[in-house]
Amino acid sequence: MNVAIQKLNGLWHLVVGSCQIRTPFLETQDRELVVTYARRVYPGAKIFLRE
Repeated sequence: MNVAIQKLNGLWHLVVGSCQIRTPFLETQDRELVVTYARRVYPGAKIFLRE
């Protein structure tokens, strides 16, 4: 499974397939927090940063 991390409207979002899932992290917070969150929610997924 592939999970992309994207900044959108001031928040970090996870993009899984065609779904965008809003995270509780602001755009100004560190990306590593979002990566840790994504790994907890989707264990074993490949995580990418989408610009």
